[in-house]
Amino acid sequence: MASTEALLTSDQQRYMDWLCTAPSERVPSSKKQYAILASVDVTTLRRWEKKPAFRQEWQTRVDDLQGSPERTQALLDTLYNKALDGDTKSAQLYLQATNRMAPATIEVKSEKRSAELTDSELDELIAAMATREKQSRGLKVV
Repeated sequence: MASTEALLTSDQQRYMDWLCTAPSERVPSSKKQYAILASVDVTTLRRWEKKPAFRQEWQTRVDDLQGSPERTQALLDTLYNKALDGDTKSAQLYLQATNRMAPATIEVKSEKRSAELTDSELDELIAAMATREKQSRGLKVV
C-alpha cells in the first residue's frame, strides 16, 4: 500500500481520505463542494478516480474498512439491539450472521456413488433424510 500511496500526490491522498470517510461524516458533504474547497474541477476528481494507482489504493482502503473487526462488531451490536427492541428482521439477520440460524448439516454416507444407486435406494435415502429433517423441526413423522 505504501508504494501505491507514493504514486499519489498529496492532493490526491487528501481526496482519497475524503472518499474513504463515511458519506454521512464527510466535510464538505458533496463531491462538488469538495472540488471547490480543494480548488480543482470536479472532472479532475473523476480523472483521479480513474487512474490505476488511485483505484488500487481506493480499493485497498475500502477492503480494509469493510473487513475491519470493529466495523463488523458495531454492525452486529446494532442488529442485536434492534432485535431486542422487537425488530424481527434484525433478529433474523443477527442470527444468520452469527451462524445461530443455519440448518443442521446432514451427512449421507453410501458405499456407492449416487449414479450407481438404484431408483429405490435413492428413494430410501431421500425418505430417510426427510424423516430426520422433520424430526429435527419437531414435526410429526407419518
